[in-house]
Amino acid sequence: MGRETSYVAPRMKNGFVLTLALLAAGCASTPAVDMNEPRRVVGTENAVRVDAQVFGESLTMSTTVPVKYDITNSRQTPIAFADLVPDATYDAETQTVTVSLGSEVPGNQLIPRLVTIAPGEKKSFSTVARVNILIGATATPTSRFPNALRLKLSFLGDTEPFRQLLDIPERAVHDPKLADTLFTAWLEKNETVYTNTVPMRWMVAPDSPPPSARSRRRRG
Repeated sequence: MGRETSYVAPRMKNGFVLTLALLAAGCASTPAVDMNEPRRVVGTENAVRVDAQVFGESLTMSTTVPVKYDITNSRQTPIAFADLVPDATYDAETQTVTVSLGSEVPGNQLIPRLVTIAPGEKKSFSTVARVNILIGATATPTSRFPNALRLKLSFLGDTEPFRQLLDIPERAVHDPKLADTLFTAWLEKNETVYTNTVPMRWMVAPDSPPPSARSRRRRG
């Protein structure tokens, strides 16, 4: 992505969403993921691993997906993770919903607290992803409805530039100047891990009539 244009929009979006996300961030030190759970996903990249359980098997145009996940750091150095409410996006080409954990960029005004995961340590978290998908409710021969879900973990591979945010008691720090200072370092130190996908069923909510029915009621 471009250096000048691509980073501006994500940062503005992150600054807007961050205030809400901090109010209901996932909790660390929850029970670990059940490794025998059939609806478990896993991803490993550069000695960082994420295991997760996805609760629920269906998606609608607006739904919530509870997720429990473990982050294991097998490196010789610590990593840091912003424990925020996840973002969810949908790719119609692959028919896959991606739930993003952590943050690729700091906030604009509020900078999130960073949870440290020490070398050889595993930490457990739980959260709820809000998934909103703009798609027609009526199937057509060309319709491509969501049929899978995966997780994307964003973390900071070098914690040194972010010492002011590591394991602080506050959920966030309101410091626009610090956010601006850390912006470039956050982008440079950010790393990602993707999991495999888990199958999901697409369902039309029972209280959401087809568009034709809604229009007839309005005309009547």
